[in-house]
Amino acid sequence: MDTVTQITLGAAVGEALLGKKIGNKAALWGAAFGVMPDLDVLASPFVSEVQALAIHRGITHSIFFCIVAAPLFGWLLQRYQKNDTTWRDWSWLVFWVFLTHIFIDVCTSYGTQVFQPFSNYSLSFNSIFIIDPFYTLPLLFGLLTALFLNRSSENRRWANWLGIGISSLYLLLGFGIKYQVNDVFEKNFAQQQISPEQYMTTPSPLNIFLWTGYAEANDTLYAGLYSIFDEDDEIDFQAVPQNKKLIQPYHNQLPVERLIWFSRGYYAAERKAEGLIVHDLRFGRSDLWLSEAEAPFVWNYKLIFNSDSTRVTGFKQFEPSFDMRADMWDRLYNRVLGN
Repeated sequence: MDTVTQITLGAAVGEALLGKKIGNKAALWGAAFGVMPDLDVLASPFVSEVQALAIHRGITHSIFFCIVAAPLFGWLLQRYQKNDTTWRDWSWLVFWVFLTHIFIDVCTSYGTQVFQPFSNYSLSFNSIFIIDPFYTLPLLFGLLTALFLNRSSENRRWANWLGIGISSLYLLLGFGIKYQVNDVFEKNFAQQQISPEQYMTTPSPLNIFLWTGYAEANDTLYAGLYSIFDEDDEIDFQAVPQNKKLIQPYHNQLPVERLIWFSRGYYAAERKAEGLIVHDLRFGRSDLWLSEAEAPFVWNYKLIFNSDSTRVTGFKQFEPSFDMRADMWDRLYNRVLGN
């Protein structure tokens, strides 16, 4: 999830666990540890893009890290903080802040390596977009209300827990809606004679009501939109050639293997004037698939070759970008409502 959400979630967890004992310092420490797992991006300037892709949401987002790091940070905080908190209090706070950070990241489409260092399997539930105000704002309002109340007040705890509760219910609602959405997409695959080798559904930006579905079949990726407010269940798919043959000669080379692993196979290759490009289709197009015309893909990599173009030595990521024009957001709003 985005940094604001992780800071807010960490602060709310900190307040829930130690707010009564140490007041606003609990939220402050929770916020600090809430963003700490994402500091793995600081390694990026010192490693190649191939390595950076594996490092982000890697060991610092694992259950192993929670278990090992929490008591260590708990011990350090207990020595630093001169109050009646114990090593166990601080360890418990750090553990739950890290664990909730990991869980909310797992709910997005990026993928999180929760089983590191034993496995690099990237877990993703695809049940919430990386930025969703319907999740973050109740959490934030509950936390801010709590921080302005006396730390011994029952209303303080109620306010914070109410924010956590509403956000958690919204998160659970996303799982329930996803179950229904998957059923609709599966019916459409059967009706339109699409036999996917794999498929996924993921929410569109800022909500859990409009979903994008991707199905991989016969070197083609089919993308379609479905809103839970649609009047019917019929989905119009747009077909994207994957052109797997373009990167087939380089499949056993680390940069290409890393891209296929990261995209989970939802990719398309394209030869353009600037070189051979690999698009990660999970992140969609700049128009959010809301128009019939072609639009740039959001997440792209240019493959880098050696001097005789026989080996891929790395890749360069294009910066992700969305169409931020007002009319695009109008189309998104109307499509969410089923129009």
